[in-house]
Order: sequence, then structure tokens, then C-alpha cells
Amino acid sequence: MYHDWPELTFSEKQEIEFHCTNHFFIIRKGVIAMESKTGSVVDYLTVGELIVTNLVDADITFFAKTEVKLEKRGLSASSVENSANMYNKLLIERLDEYKYGAPARLGLCLKRLATKFGTPIDRGIQIAPAFTQYDLANYCNLKREYVSLLLRKLVEAGIIRIRPKPWLVLNMEKLDDYIARNGV
Repeated sequence: MYHDWPELTFSEKQEIEFHCTNHFFIIRKGVIAMESKTGSVVDYLTVGELIVTNLVDADITFFAKTEVKLEKRGLSASSVENSANMYNKLLIERLDEYKYGAPARLGLCLKRLATKFGTPIDRGIQIAPAFTQYDLANYCNLKREYVSLLLRKLVEAGIIRIRPKPWLVLNMEKLDDYIARNGV
């Protein structure tokens, strides 16, 4: 028997499956990886962002990156259209990034993580420690080994610090320059 709970909790690394339509979920806690069927991360979602079940199909999979709490809400017809536009915009932006070279894509993904999951501190922007090189590689659609090489170059340039964890973007202007020089 299926029970329709208004709140759902998922543990870290658990796949999130939705068994209802005409609903959306508000992320109240945690980070969710939104992945394509090929395993590439389309985006990382976090507190306050939405998942619309009517737009979820077999090509998109959601995984709890950290412990996740979701709140279920009903969906109106106008909300479905607005949400479809939001998802389409996100997918188009991500597909546009694939025309750039690997260094620019890595820079863009690091910038997005720092902006969305970063905490400003006196030395820069600290990225949440939950993210690994594998996560970054999947986000940029690159091999982890290549991401490691590119990260070392960013460390040498004084743009980021990766050890000790958590990662730290030392200079966002230098990161922007790096992205511009490498293809954007």
C-alpha cells in the first residue's frame, strides 16, 4: 500500500523516485544531484529549489548528495508551464556550455558551485565540502583525472585552494579571467 506523505526524507547517495503527478517538491534540506541518463550532472539543487514531478521523465534521475528533506505541494496548470520554462532554460544553458573547451567548462562549474554552495570567508569563497572531484567531473562532463590536472593548474595560478578540504575560491575575478581566456 502506498501512503502519500507530505514530507519525505532521503539519506545520502539514495536515488529519489517520485510516484505522483501534479505535484512539486520544495527542497527544505540538503543537496540533490539532477543527472541525465548518461550520468552527467545537469545541476545540483538545494534548499528552496523545486522538483516538478510532471516534468520528471526516464531521462532525468535525482540522487540525494547529502541527507535531503522534501516538502510536497499541489501543482496548478500555470505552475507546470512556468516550471517547464525554468527546466528548459537550465538545460539549454548547460548544453551551451558543452561547446566550450574543458578549462572553461571547469571554471564555469566551479564558479556555479561557489556561487550556489559557497560561503564567503575572509580568504575567499569556501565551497561546501560534500563536493568531490568526481562530482565536479560529472558536472563538467569530463574525466576525473583531467579535472585533477586542471585543478592543479588553477591552484598554481592562485585561483583556488583544494587542500585541505573544503575547496576555496581565492579570487573570483581571477576565475572569471581564466574562464574568459579559455573559451567563453
